[in-house]
Amino acid sequence: MLQKLGRFEILKRLGQGAMGEVYLGLDPAIGREVALKTIHREAAQGAEARERFAREARAAGTLNHPNLVTIHEFGEDQGVLYLAMEFVPGVDLEAMLRDRVLAPVEALEVLAQVCDGLGYAHQKGVLHRDIKPSNIRVRREGDRLHAKVMDFGIARVAGSDMTGTGTLLGTFGYMAPEYIRTGVPDPRSDLFAVGVILYEALAGHRPFEGDTTATILYRLVNEEPAPLSASDLRGLGPQVGQLLAKALAKDPAQRFPTAEAMARTLREAMDPAWAGLPGTQPTRALPRSAVPPLATTPRRTSRSPWPWIAIASTVVAGGVGVWAWRDLPKAPRLITLPAPTTSVPAAPGPAVEAGAKSDPKPTLKPEARPDLRSTPKASTHPSPAPKAAPRLSEQEAADLLNEAAKGMVDQPQGSLAQCDRVLRDHPLNPRAYALKCVALYGLGRYQEMPGVLDAGKEQGVKPVQLLAFGSFQAMLREERREHRLPREVRESLAAEMPLGSLRPGQGAWQQRKAQRD
Repeated sequence: MLQKLGRFEILKRLGQGAMGEVYLGLDPAIGREVALKTIHREAAQGAEARERFAREARAAGTLNHPNLVTIHEFGEDQGVLYLAMEFVPGVDLEAMLRDRVLAPVEALEVLAQVCDGLGYAHQKGVLHRDIKPSNIRVRREGDRLHAKVMDFGIARVAGSDMTGTGTLLGTFGYMAPEYIRTGVPDPRSDLFAVGVILYEALAGHRPFEGDTTATILYRLVNEEPAPLSASDLRGLGPQVGQLLAKALAKDPAQRFPTAEAMARTLREAMDPAWAGLPGTQPTRALPRSAVPPLATTPRRTSRSPWPWIAIASTVVAGGVGVWAWRDLPKAPRLITLPAPTTSVPAAPGPAVEAGAKSDPKPTLKPEARPDLRSTPKASTHPSPAPKAAPRLSEQEAADLLNEAAKGMVDQPQGSLAQCDRVLRDHPLNPRAYALKCVALYGLGRYQEMPGVLDAGKEQGVKPVQLLAFGSFQAMLREERREHRLPREVRESLAAEMPLGSLRPGQGAWQQRKAQRD
Protein backbone atom coordinates (compact mmCIF):
# COMPACT_ATOMS: atom_id res chain seq x y z
CA MET A 1 0.00 0.00 0.00
CA LEU A 2 1.14 3.53 -0.70
CA GLN A 3 2.44 5.42 2.32
CA LYS A 4 2.09 8.93 0.95
CA LEU A 5 0.62 10.85 -1.98
CA GLY A 6 1.93 14.35 -2.44
CA ARG A 7 1.98 15.97 0.97
CA PHE A 8 -0.78 13.71 2.28
CA GLU A 9 -0.02 10.82 4.62
CA ILE A 10 -2.07 7.70 3.95
CA LEU A 11 -3.73 6.38 7.11
CA LYS A 12 -5.64 3.42 5.71
CA ARG A 13 -7.31 2.02 2.63
CA LEU A 14 -11.04 2.75 2.53
CA GLY A 15 -11.95 0.68 -0.48
CA GLN A 16 -11.78 0.05 -4.19
CA GLY A 17 -13.74 2.30 -6.51
CA ALA A 18 -14.51 1.91 -10.20
CA MET A 19 -11.73 4.35 -11.03
CA GLY A 20 -9.10 3.25 -8.51
CA GLU A 21 -8.21 2.95 -4.84
CA VAL A 22 -9.70 5.16 -2.12
CA TYR A 23 -7.66 6.01 0.98
CA LEU A 24 -8.13 7.94 4.19
CA GLY A 25 -5.36 10.51 4.27
CA LEU A 26 -4.10 13.25 6.54
CA ASP A 27 -2.96 16.74 5.64
CA PRO A 28 -0.13 17.21 8.17
CA ALA A 29 -0.05 20.97 7.70
CA ILE A 30 -3.47 21.50 9.27
CA GLY A 31 -4.28 18.06 10.69
CA ARG A 32 -7.31 17.58 8.45
CA GLU A 33 -8.46 14.15 7.32
CA VAL A 34 -9.14 13.82 3.61
CA ALA A 35 -10.33 11.16 1.21
CA LEU A 36 -7.70 10.38 -1.43
CA LYS A 37 -9.14 8.96 -4.62
CA THR A 38 -6.75 7.60 -7.22
CA ILE A 39 -7.17 6.99 -10.94
CA HIS A 40 -6.26 3.65 -12.51
CA ARG A 41 -2.94 3.89 -14.32
CA GLU A 42 -4.55 2.42 -17.44
CA ALA A 43 -7.10 5.24 -17.52
CA ALA A 44 -4.53 7.94 -16.96
CA GLN A 45 -2.04 7.08 -19.69
CA GLY A 46 -1.04 9.74 -22.14
CA ALA A 47 -0.85 13.51 -22.06
CA GLU A 48 -4.45 13.92 -23.22
CA ALA A 49 -5.82 11.83 -20.34
CA ARG A 50 -3.79 13.81 -17.82
CA GLU A 51 -4.91 17.11 -19.28
CA ARG A 52 -8.53 15.97 -19.18
CA PHE A 53 -8.06 14.94 -15.54
CA ALA A 54 -6.61 18.34 -14.65
CA ARG A 55 -9.37 20.17 -16.51
CA GLU A 56 -12.15 18.21 -14.82
CA ALA A 57 -10.53 18.52 -11.40
CA ARG A 58 -10.16 22.29 -11.75
CA ALA A 59 -13.81 22.63 -12.74
CA ALA A 60 -14.99 20.46 -9.85
CA GLY A 61 -12.63 22.27 -7.48
CA THR A 62 -14.50 25.54 -8.01
CA LEU A 63 -17.69 24.05 -6.54
CA ASN A 64 -18.52 24.92 -2.94
CA HIS A 65 -21.95 23.79 -1.78
CA PRO A 66 -23.30 21.96 1.31
CA ASN A 67 -24.52 19.09 -0.87
CA LEU A 68 -21.32 18.62 -2.87
CA VAL A 69 -18.12 16.98 -1.67
CA THR A 70 -15.39 19.63 -1.75
CA ILE A 71 -12.22 18.93 -3.72
CA HIS A 72 -9.18 20.37 -1.94
CA GLU A 73 -6.39 19.45 -4.32
CA PHE A 74 -5.37 17.25 -7.22
CA GLY A 75 -1.99 16.08 -8.35
CA GLU A 76 0.29 13.28 -9.49
CA ASP A 77 2.82 11.43 -7.38
CA GLN A 78 4.73 8.21 -8.04
CA GLY A 79 2.94 7.96 -11.37
CA VAL A 80 -0.47 8.02 -9.66
CA LEU A 81 -3.10 10.68 -10.35
CA TYR A 82 -5.10 11.53 -7.24
CA LEU A 83 -7.80 13.80 -5.87
CA ALA A 84 -7.74 15.01 -2.27
CA MET A 85 -11.30 15.72 -1.22
CA GLU A 86 -13.46 16.28 1.79
CA PHE A 87 -13.81 13.15 3.92
CA VAL A 88 -17.50 12.59 4.61
CA PRO A 89 -18.51 10.11 7.33
CA GLY A 90 -21.59 8.09 6.56
CA VAL A 91 -22.59 5.50 3.98
CA ASP A 92 -23.14 5.47 0.25
CA LEU A 93 -26.73 5.70 -0.91
CA GLU A 94 -26.10 2.44 -2.76
CA ALA A 95 -25.81 0.57 0.55
CA MET A 96 -28.91 2.27 1.94
CA LEU A 97 -30.97 1.26 -1.09
CA ARG A 98 -29.66 -2.27 -0.97
CA ASP A 99 -30.59 -2.62 2.71
CA ARG A 100 -33.95 -0.81 2.21
CA VAL A 101 -33.35 1.44 5.23
CA LEU A 102 -34.78 4.60 3.64
CA ALA A 103 -38.45 5.43 4.04
CA PRO A 104 -40.00 6.81 0.82
CA VAL A 105 -40.29 10.30 2.29
CA GLU A 106 -36.60 10.15 3.28
CA ALA A 107 -35.65 9.15 -0.25
CA LEU A 108 -37.44 12.23 -1.57
CA GLU A 109 -35.53 14.48 0.83
CA VAL A 110 -32.15 12.90 0.03
CA LEU A 111 -32.70 13.32 -3.70
CA ALA A 112 -33.99 16.86 -3.24
CA GLN A 113 -30.65 17.64 -1.60
CA VAL A 114 -28.86 15.96 -4.50
CA CYS A 115 -30.77 18.27 -6.84
CA ASP A 116 -29.79 21.25 -4.68
CA GLY A 117 -26.14 20.39 -5.25
CA LEU A 118 -26.62 19.65 -8.95
CA GLY A 119 -28.46 22.92 -9.44
CA TYR A 120 -25.50 24.84 -8.04
CA ALA A 121 -23.04 22.90 -10.21
CA HIS A 122 -25.13 23.33 -13.34
CA GLN A 123 -25.25 27.09 -12.77
CA LYS A 124 -21.44 26.98 -12.75
CA GLY A 125 -21.46 25.08 -16.03
CA VAL A 126 -20.31 21.77 -14.51
CA LEU A 127 -22.06 18.47 -15.30
CA HIS A 128 -21.66 15.34 -13.23
CA ARG A 129 -22.23 12.76 -16.02
CA ASP A 130 -22.29 9.77 -13.67
CA ILE A 131 -24.99 10.27 -11.04
CA LYS A 132 -25.67 6.95 -9.32
CA PRO A 133 -26.22 5.80 -5.71
CA SER A 134 -22.55 4.92 -5.14
CA ASN A 135 -21.64 8.55 -5.89
CA ILE A 136 -23.95 9.93 -3.20
CA ARG A 137 -22.80 9.96 0.42
CA VAL A 138 -25.48 10.14 3.13
CA ARG A 139 -24.97 10.95 6.80
CA ARG A 140 -27.73 10.59 9.37
CA GLU A 141 -27.78 13.20 12.11
CA GLY A 142 -30.56 12.28 14.52
CA ASP A 143 -33.76 12.45 12.52
CA ARG A 144 -32.14 14.37 9.69
CA LEU A 145 -30.33 13.10 6.64
CA HIS A 146 -27.59 15.03 4.87
CA ALA A 147 -26.55 14.07 1.33
CA LYS A 148 -23.42 15.00 -0.60
CA VAL A 149 -22.65 14.26 -4.25
CA MET A 150 -19.18 12.93 -5.05
CA ASP A 151 -16.97 12.45 -8.11
CA PHE A 152 -17.91 15.36 -10.37
CA GLY A 153 -16.37 14.88 -13.80
CA ILE A 154 -14.64 11.61 -12.92
CA ALA A 155 -16.67 9.65 -15.47
CA ARG A 156 -15.19 11.88 -18.15
CA VAL A 157 -11.68 11.01 -16.95
CA ALA A 158 -11.83 7.28 -16.24
CA GLY A 159 -15.13 6.04 -17.62
CA SER A 160 -13.97 5.25 -21.14
CA ASP A 161 -11.81 2.37 -19.97
CA MET A 162 -14.20 0.73 -17.53
CA THR A 163 -14.86 -2.65 -19.13
CA GLY A 164 -15.82 -4.76 -16.12
CA THR A 165 -19.33 -6.05 -16.67
CA GLY A 166 -20.56 -5.17 -13.19
CA THR A 167 -19.25 -1.63 -13.45
CA LEU A 168 -20.86 -1.13 -16.84
CA LEU A 169 -24.23 -2.48 -15.80
CA GLY A 170 -24.26 -0.20 -12.78
CA THR A 171 -23.20 2.90 -14.68
CA PHE A 172 -25.36 2.43 -17.76
CA GLY A 173 -28.47 1.77 -15.71
CA TYR A 174 -28.59 5.48 -14.83
CA MET A 175 -27.55 6.93 -18.20
CA ALA A 176 -30.00 9.19 -20.01
CA PRO A 177 -31.26 8.08 -23.45
CA GLU A 178 -29.81 11.11 -25.24
CA TYR A 179 -26.41 10.46 -23.66
CA ILE A 180 -26.49 6.91 -25.02
CA ARG A 181 -27.58 8.04 -28.49
CA THR A 182 -25.35 11.05 -29.02
CA GLY A 183 -22.64 10.90 -26.36
CA VAL A 184 -23.49 14.50 -25.44
CA PRO A 185 -25.14 15.05 -22.03
CA ASP A 186 -26.67 18.22 -20.64
CA PRO A 187 -28.00 19.13 -17.16
CA ARG A 188 -31.22 17.22 -17.79
CA SER A 189 -29.17 14.05 -18.26
CA ASP A 190 -28.08 14.32 -14.63
CA LEU A 191 -31.73 14.78 -13.63
CA PHE A 192 -32.75 11.63 -15.51
CA ALA A 193 -30.30 9.71 -13.32
CA VAL A 194 -31.92 11.22 -10.22
CA GLY A 195 -35.27 9.93 -11.50
CA VAL A 196 -33.82 6.44 -11.91
CA ILE A 197 -32.54 6.53 -8.33
CA LEU A 198 -35.94 7.67 -7.04
CA TYR A 199 -37.65 4.79 -8.83
CA GLU A 200 -35.08 2.39 -7.39
CA ALA A 201 -35.56 3.77 -3.88
CA LEU A 202 -39.33 3.27 -4.05
CA ALA A 203 -39.59 0.01 -6.02
CA GLY A 204 -36.48 -1.74 -4.74
CA HIS A 205 -35.04 -2.19 -8.23
CA ARG A 206 -33.98 -0.02 -11.15
CA PRO A 207 -36.57 0.82 -13.81
CA PHE A 208 -34.37 -0.37 -16.67
CA GLU A 209 -32.75 -3.67 -15.78
CA GLY A 210 -31.12 -6.45 -17.76
CA ASP A 211 -28.47 -9.12 -17.65
CA THR A 212 -26.35 -7.49 -20.34
CA THR A 213 -25.33 -4.00 -21.32
CA ALA A 214 -27.18 -4.30 -24.64
CA THR A 215 -30.43 -5.14 -22.85
CA ILE A 216 -30.12 -2.17 -20.52
CA LEU A 217 -29.25 0.22 -23.34
CA TYR A 218 -32.21 -0.95 -25.37
CA ARG A 219 -34.66 -0.49 -22.51
CA LEU A 220 -33.29 2.91 -21.55
CA VAL A 221 -33.73 4.20 -25.09
CA ASN A 222 -36.99 2.48 -26.04
CA GLU A 223 -39.05 1.21 -23.12
CA GLU A 224 -41.10 2.84 -20.38
CA PRO A 225 -40.73 1.58 -16.81
CA ALA A 226 -43.53 -0.31 -15.13
CA PRO A 227 -45.68 1.97 -12.93
CA LEU A 228 -45.20 1.74 -9.19
CA SER A 229 -47.65 -0.25 -7.12
CA ALA A 230 -49.50 1.19 -4.13
CA SER A 231 -47.22 -0.76 -1.79
CA ASP A 232 -44.17 0.95 -3.30
CA LEU A 233 -45.40 4.40 -2.29
CA ARG A 234 -45.84 3.67 1.45
CA GLY A 235 -47.13 6.97 2.73
CA LEU A 236 -46.75 9.00 -0.45
CA GLY A 237 -49.57 10.15 -2.69
CA PRO A 238 -50.18 8.38 -6.02
CA GLN A 239 -49.27 11.60 -7.82
CA VAL A 240 -45.61 10.64 -7.30
CA GLY A 241 -46.14 8.66 -10.50
CA GLN A 242 -46.43 11.98 -12.35
CA LEU A 243 -43.11 13.10 -10.89
CA LEU A 244 -41.41 9.91 -12.03
CA ALA A 245 -42.93 10.09 -15.51
CA LYS A 246 -41.54 13.59 -15.93
CA ALA A 247 -38.13 12.73 -14.51
CA LEU A 248 -37.78 9.64 -16.73
CA ALA A 249 -39.10 11.14 -19.96
CA LYS A 250 -37.14 9.96 -23.01
CA ASP A 251 -37.21 13.47 -24.47
CA PRO A 252 -35.10 15.85 -22.34
CA ALA A 253 -37.50 18.69 -23.20
CA GLN A 254 -40.25 16.85 -21.30
CA ARG A 255 -38.22 16.56 -18.08
CA PHE A 256 -37.77 19.08 -15.31
CA PRO A 257 -36.08 22.10 -16.87
CA THR A 258 -33.71 22.64 -13.94
CA ALA A 259 -32.45 20.83 -10.87
CA GLU A 260 -34.05 23.54 -8.75
CA ALA A 261 -37.47 22.76 -10.21
CA MET A 262 -37.01 19.06 -9.55
CA ALA A 263 -35.86 19.68 -5.97
CA ARG A 264 -38.92 21.83 -5.33
CA THR A 265 -41.25 19.14 -6.68
CA LEU A 266 -39.55 16.39 -4.68
CA ARG A 267 -40.16 18.32 -1.47
CA GLU A 268 -43.76 19.08 -2.41
CA ALA A 269 -44.33 15.36 -3.04
CA MET A 270 -43.35 14.58 0.56
CA ASP A 271 -46.84 15.74 1.53
CA PRO A 272 -49.29 12.80 1.06
CA ALA A 273 -51.94 15.36 0.10
CA TRP A 274 -49.82 16.79 -2.73
CA ALA A 275 -52.09 17.50 -5.69
CA GLY A 276 -49.50 16.58 -8.32
CA LEU A 277 -47.82 18.49 -11.11
CA PRO A 278 -49.76 21.44 -12.54
CA GLY A 279 -51.73 20.69 -15.68
CA THR A 280 -51.87 16.93 -15.15
CA GLN A 281 -54.76 14.68 -14.31
CA PRO A 282 -54.97 12.80 -11.02
CA THR A 283 -53.32 9.41 -11.11
CA ARG A 284 -53.82 6.26 -9.17
CA ALA A 285 -51.35 3.48 -8.53
CA LEU A 286 -52.38 0.04 -9.77
CA PRO A 287 -51.15 -3.35 -8.62
CA ARG A 288 -48.59 -4.73 -11.03
CA SER A 289 -50.92 -7.56 -11.99
CA ALA A 290 -53.30 -4.98 -13.46
CA VAL A 291 -50.68 -3.28 -15.58
CA PRO A 292 -50.98 -4.05 -19.31
CA PRO A 293 -47.86 -4.96 -21.26
CA LEU A 294 -45.68 -2.04 -22.28
CA ALA A 295 -45.05 -3.13 -25.86
CA THR A 296 -47.50 -3.56 -28.71
CA THR A 297 -46.03 -6.98 -29.42
CA PRO A 298 -45.38 -9.60 -26.75
CA ARG A 299 -41.81 -10.18 -25.75
CA ARG A 300 -40.55 -13.52 -26.95
CA THR A 301 -39.24 -16.06 -24.55
CA SER A 302 -35.52 -16.47 -24.55
CA ARG A 303 -34.03 -19.30 -26.55
CA SER A 304 -30.89 -21.16 -25.72
CA PRO A 305 -27.96 -18.76 -26.13
CA TRP A 306 -25.42 -19.30 -28.86
CA PRO A 307 -22.02 -18.72 -27.23
CA TRP A 308 -19.42 -16.84 -29.19
CA ILE A 309 -15.99 -16.56 -27.61
CA ALA A 310 -15.00 -13.41 -29.47
CA ILE A 311 -17.27 -10.37 -29.63
CA ALA A 312 -20.84 -10.64 -28.51
CA SER A 313 -23.58 -8.99 -26.59
CA THR A 314 -26.98 -10.36 -25.72
CA VAL A 315 -29.62 -8.81 -27.94
CA VAL A 316 -32.83 -7.96 -26.16
CA ALA A 317 -35.28 -10.83 -26.46
CA GLY A 318 -37.58 -10.18 -29.37
CA GLY A 319 -35.73 -6.99 -30.27
CA VAL A 320 -33.17 -8.17 -32.80
CA GLY A 321 -35.20 -7.12 -35.81
CA VAL A 322 -36.04 -3.81 -34.17
CA TRP A 323 -32.37 -3.10 -33.46
CA ALA A 324 -31.39 -3.57 -37.08
CA TRP A 325 -34.49 -1.87 -38.46
CA ARG A 326 -33.75 1.29 -36.55
CA ASP A 327 -30.56 1.73 -38.56
CA LEU A 328 -32.33 1.42 -41.91
CA PRO A 329 -32.65 4.72 -43.79
CA LYS A 330 -36.44 4.84 -43.61
CA ALA A 331 -36.18 7.50 -40.93
CA PRO A 332 -39.08 6.33 -38.76
CA ARG A 333 -40.78 8.96 -36.72
CA LEU A 334 -39.93 9.41 -33.09
CA ILE A 335 -43.04 8.55 -31.12
CA THR A 336 -44.12 10.96 -28.41
CA LEU A 337 -46.58 9.55 -25.91
CA PRO A 338 -49.40 11.78 -24.66
CA ALA A 339 -49.37 12.81 -21.03
CA PRO A 340 -50.84 9.88 -19.08
CA THR A 341 -54.13 10.29 -17.29
CA THR A 342 -53.32 7.35 -15.02
CA SER A 343 -50.13 5.78 -13.88
CA VAL A 344 -50.52 3.14 -16.60
CA PRO A 345 -48.52 4.24 -19.68
CA ALA A 346 -50.00 4.03 -23.13
CA ALA A 347 -48.62 1.17 -25.16
CA PRO A 348 -45.82 2.61 -27.28
CA GLY A 349 -45.46 1.99 -30.96
CA PRO A 350 -42.45 0.36 -32.56
CA ALA A 351 -39.14 1.24 -30.98
CA VAL A 352 -37.13 3.72 -32.95
CA GLU A 353 -33.65 5.04 -32.71
CA ALA A 354 -33.18 8.65 -31.89
CA GLY A 355 -31.27 10.32 -34.62
CA ALA A 356 -33.50 8.68 -37.22
CA LYS A 357 -35.90 11.57 -37.50
CA SER A 358 -39.07 11.93 -39.53
CA ASP A 359 -37.53 14.85 -41.36
CA PRO A 360 -37.23 14.43 -45.13
CA LYS A 361 -33.94 13.29 -46.55
CA PRO A 362 -31.50 16.13 -46.99
CA THR A 363 -31.44 17.70 -50.40
CA LEU A 364 -27.93 18.05 -51.69
CA LYS A 365 -27.27 21.51 -53.02
CA PRO A 366 -25.76 21.47 -56.52
CA GLU A 367 -22.17 22.54 -56.63
CA ALA A 368 -21.42 25.82 -58.31
CA ARG A 369 -20.30 25.13 -61.88
CA PRO A 370 -18.04 27.40 -63.94
CA ASP A 371 -19.58 29.43 -66.75
CA LEU A 372 -18.32 27.66 -69.86
CA ARG A 373 -19.33 30.56 -72.13
CA SER A 374 -16.46 32.74 -70.99
CA THR A 375 -12.81 32.05 -70.34
CA PRO A 376 -11.42 33.70 -67.23
CA LYS A 377 -8.24 35.65 -67.62
CA ALA A 378 -5.14 34.19 -66.13
CA SER A 379 -4.16 35.77 -62.86
CA THR A 380 -0.72 36.21 -61.42
CA HIS A 381 -2.17 36.26 -57.91
CA PRO A 382 -2.33 33.01 -55.98
CA SER A 383 -5.78 31.48 -55.61
CA PRO A 384 -7.35 32.05 -52.23
CA ALA A 385 -7.33 29.09 -49.86
CA PRO A 386 -10.55 27.10 -50.06
CA LYS A 387 -12.99 27.78 -47.26
CA ALA A 388 -13.43 25.05 -44.69
CA ALA A 389 -16.71 23.19 -44.87
CA PRO A 390 -19.22 24.61 -42.39
CA ARG A 391 -19.70 22.67 -39.19
CA LEU A 392 -22.55 20.17 -39.30
CA SER A 393 -25.44 20.78 -36.97
CA GLU A 394 -26.67 17.85 -34.89
CA GLN A 395 -29.62 17.38 -37.24
CA GLU A 396 -27.37 17.48 -40.32
CA ALA A 397 -25.09 14.93 -38.67
CA ALA A 398 -28.07 12.66 -37.95
CA ASP A 399 -29.27 12.99 -41.54
CA LEU A 400 -25.82 12.20 -42.89
CA LEU A 401 -25.61 9.09 -40.71
CA ASN A 402 -29.00 8.01 -42.01
CA GLU A 403 -27.58 8.31 -45.52
CA ALA A 404 -24.52 6.33 -44.43
CA ALA A 405 -26.75 3.54 -43.10
CA LYS A 406 -28.69 3.52 -46.37
CA GLY A 407 -25.59 3.04 -48.49
CA MET A 408 -23.84 0.61 -46.17
CA VAL A 409 -24.34 -2.44 -48.43
CA ASP A 410 -23.96 -0.98 -51.93
CA GLN A 411 -21.61 1.93 -51.20
CA PRO A 412 -19.66 1.20 -48.01
CA GLN A 413 -16.82 3.49 -49.10
CA GLY A 414 -19.20 6.43 -49.34
CA SER A 415 -20.74 5.50 -46.00
CA LEU A 416 -17.28 5.45 -44.46
CA ALA A 417 -16.58 8.96 -45.76
CA GLN A 418 -19.90 10.19 -44.35
CA CYS A 419 -19.05 8.75 -40.93
CA ASP A 420 -15.67 10.49 -41.00
CA ARG A 421 -17.38 13.75 -41.95
CA VAL A 422 -19.69 13.50 -38.93
CA LEU A 423 -16.86 12.55 -36.57
CA ARG A 424 -14.86 15.58 -37.65
CA ASP A 425 -17.52 17.89 -36.18
CA HIS A 426 -19.12 15.54 -33.63
CA PRO A 427 -16.37 13.32 -32.16
CA LEU A 428 -18.66 12.27 -29.28
CA ASN A 429 -21.29 10.67 -31.53
CA PRO A 430 -21.29 6.91 -30.77
CA ARG A 431 -23.53 6.09 -33.74
CA ALA A 432 -20.88 7.44 -36.12
CA TYR A 433 -18.27 5.12 -34.58
CA ALA A 434 -20.70 2.18 -34.80
CA LEU A 435 -21.48 2.81 -38.48
CA LYS A 436 -17.80 3.35 -39.27
CA CYS A 437 -17.01 -0.09 -37.85
CA VAL A 438 -19.80 -1.59 -39.96
CA ALA A 439 -18.48 0.14 -43.09
CA LEU A 440 -14.94 -1.11 -42.46
CA TYR A 441 -16.30 -4.60 -41.93
CA GLY A 442 -18.18 -4.45 -45.23
CA LEU A 443 -15.02 -3.25 -47.01
CA GLY A 444 -12.92 -6.02 -45.48
CA ARG A 445 -10.69 -3.48 -43.70
CA TYR A 446 -10.84 -5.44 -40.48
CA GLN A 447 -7.48 -4.30 -39.08
CA GLU A 448 -8.77 -0.72 -38.82
CA MET A 449 -11.74 -1.57 -36.60
CA PRO A 450 -9.88 -1.57 -33.24
CA GLY A 451 -8.52 1.86 -34.11
CA VAL A 452 -12.08 3.18 -34.41
CA LEU A 453 -12.81 2.04 -30.86
CA ASP A 454 -9.56 3.58 -29.64
CA ALA A 455 -10.42 6.90 -31.28
CA GLY A 456 -13.79 6.87 -29.58
CA LYS A 457 -12.25 6.05 -26.21
CA GLU A 458 -9.95 9.05 -26.51
CA GLN A 459 -13.08 11.21 -26.77
CA GLY A 460 -14.80 9.46 -23.86
CA VAL A 461 -17.07 7.20 -25.96
CA LYS A 462 -17.23 3.76 -24.35
CA PRO A 463 -16.97 0.88 -26.85
CA VAL A 464 -20.03 -0.79 -25.36
CA GLN A 465 -22.11 2.25 -26.34
CA LEU A 466 -21.87 0.97 -29.91
CA LEU A 467 -24.03 -1.97 -28.90
CA ALA A 468 -26.99 0.40 -28.73
CA PHE A 469 -27.18 0.54 -32.54
CA GLY A 470 -28.84 -2.06 -34.69
CA SER A 471 -26.31 -2.04 -37.50
CA PHE A 472 -23.50 -2.83 -35.08
CA GLN A 473 -25.51 -5.65 -33.52
CA ALA A 474 -26.31 -7.02 -36.99
CA MET A 475 -22.63 -6.87 -37.91
CA LEU A 476 -21.80 -8.98 -34.86
CA ARG A 477 -24.42 -11.50 -35.91
CA GLU A 478 -22.95 -11.54 -39.41
CA GLU A 479 -19.51 -12.20 -37.97
CA ARG A 480 -20.80 -15.08 -35.87
CA ARG A 481 -22.02 -16.74 -39.05
CA GLU A 482 -19.16 -15.81 -41.39
CA HIS A 483 -16.07 -15.65 -39.10
CA ARG A 484 -14.33 -13.06 -41.25
CA LEU A 485 -12.32 -11.23 -38.61
CA PRO A 486 -8.70 -12.21 -38.08
CA ARG A 487 -8.14 -13.72 -34.67
CA GLU A 488 -6.12 -10.81 -33.33
CA VAL A 489 -8.81 -8.31 -34.37
CA ARG A 490 -11.55 -10.43 -32.84
CA GLU A 491 -9.63 -10.66 -29.56
CA SER A 492 -8.93 -6.94 -29.59
CA LEU A 493 -12.61 -6.11 -29.97
CA ALA A 494 -13.63 -8.70 -27.39
CA ALA A 495 -11.39 -7.00 -24.84
CA GLU A 496 -13.34 -3.76 -25.22
CA MET A 497 -16.85 -5.01 -24.49
CA PRO A 498 -18.43 -7.59 -22.20
CA LEU A 499 -18.84 -11.09 -23.56
CA GLY A 500 -22.29 -12.57 -23.94
CA SER A 501 -24.25 -14.60 -26.44
CA LEU A 502 -26.08 -13.89 -29.66
CA ARG A 503 -29.46 -15.32 -30.48
CA PRO A 504 -29.65 -17.31 -33.73
CA GLY A 505 -31.24 -15.88 -36.82
CA GLN A 506 -30.34 -13.68 -39.73
CA GLY A 507 -29.89 -9.97 -39.03
CA ALA A 508 -31.52 -7.33 -41.20
CA TRP A 509 -28.14 -6.08 -42.39
CA GLN A 510 -27.29 -9.57 -43.65
CA GLN A 511 -30.75 -10.02 -45.18
CA ARG A 512 -30.41 -6.82 -47.21
CA LYS A 513 -26.97 -7.88 -48.41
CA ALA A 514 -28.25 -11.30 -49.49
CA GLN A 515 -31.16 -9.73 -51.37
CA ARG A 516 -28.91 -7.30 -53.24
CA ASP A 517 -26.24 -9.92 -53.98
